[in-house]
Amino acid sequence: MINKQLKSFKDLTVWQKAADLATIIYEITEKFPRSELYGLTNQIRRATISISSNIAEGFKRTHKKEKMQFYNVAYGSISELESQIEISYKLSFLSKEDYQKTISLNTEISKMTDALIKSLNSKSYILNPKSYILNSKNGFTMVELLVAMALFIISVTIASGGFIRALKTQKAIVALIAANDNASLSIEQMAREIRTGSDFSLNGEDLTFLNVYNTQVTYRLNNSTNAIEKSEGGNNFRPITAANVKINSLKFYLFGQSSGDNYSPRITITSNISPDIPAIQNISANLQTTVSARMLDT
Repeated sequence: MINKQLKSFKDLTVWQKAADLATIIYEITEKFPRSELYGLTNQIRRATISISSNIAEGFKRTHKKEKMQFYNVAYGSISELESQIEISYKLSFLSKEDYQKTISLNTEISKMTDALIKSLNSKSYILNPKSYILNSKNGFTMVELLVAMALFIISVTIASGGFIRALKTQKAIVALIAANDNASLSIEQMAREIRTGSDFSLNGEDLTFLNVYNTQVTYRLNNSTNAIEKSEGGNNFRPITAANVKINSLKFYLFGQSSGDNYSPRITITSNISPDIPAIQNISANLQTTVSARMLDT
C-alpha cells in the first residue's frame, strides 16, 4: 500500500525488486546464443524493463485511473516475462539455477504488483502527496495550476453576478481536464508502439507500420465517431480513446528514413481534442508529441 512516507518510486519495494530482476535478466541473457540477440534476448529484456518502468511511471501519476493503467501494464509484462523465462529454460538457454532464481523473483514481484493494484481501491489509499502539496521550492503541479485557474475564473464570474456562467465554466474546465487526461493516455499508447516499430508509411492521414512482433498496425481517426482507432494484423478497427473525449483532428508527420540501413524516422502526432459533452461548446485543447522510432540492426 502507498503511504505518505513514499517520496519516490525508488522507495517502493516492488520497484526495487523489479530493478534487481532486470539486472539479473541482462546478465544471464548475455549467455544466450547470438542468433537470439534480436529474438528472445530482445523480447525478454524489453519485458523486464517494462515492469520497473511502468511501476515508476504509475507512481508519478496523480489520478487513480492513470496509476491503474500503468500498474496493469507492468502486471502484464510480468506474465510475459514468466512465459519467456519458461521458454528459455525449455530451450536450455537458462541453467536450472538461473531459471529458479528468476522465476522465484518474478513470482514475488507479481504478488507485490497485484497488491499494489488492489491498494488503489482500498479506503486507506492516498495519492502521491507530493503531487498535491504547494511549496515555493517545487512550485505548482499541473493539476494545482488548472484548479487554481478554475477557482479564479469562478470567483471573477460570481463577483460579476454570473453564477450560472460560473457553474458552466467550472464544468467545462473539469470536463476538459478529464478529456485531456484520457486523450494523452491514448496518444502515449500509440507513441510506445511507434518507438519500436518499423517500415512506416502514411496513407492519407492514416499511419501504418510493423510493430515489434512484425504485425502490421494502422492508426487513424474515425471522423464519424471522433475516436482514434487501431487495426492490428488486418483485423477490424477498434477505438482506443475513451467515450468522454472527442478527437477533432489527428495528423501524423513522418520525417527521415522509414526503413533500410539509415533508419531514423521521427513521427510527430498532433491532435485537437474537446470534451464529448454537447452542452459545452467552443472549448478544446491541442496535443502534440514527437516520437523517435528505434529499430534494432539486423
